[in-house]
Amino acid sequence: MRRLLMLVLSLALAACGAGETVGVAAVEAEAKAKDIEAGKRLEAETKARLEQALAAEQKKLQDAEAGNR
Repeated sequence: MRRLLMLVLSLALAACGAGETVGVAAVEAEAKAKDIEAGKRLEAETKARLEQALAAEQKKLQDAEAGNR
């Protein structure tokens, strides 16, 4: 009987640790997902700024060429 009680207690303690591990993993996965989304937003913003800068440079070049004609 004593062995059974020790086994049940051991299993209960092990289950608590497993649940905590799963919870921590879920929190870390959510944080990584947020980081990925933030990275995607930053990438999109940077791409848009680069495209705007390129368009402005092309316009300056066209204006300069038109002025030389």
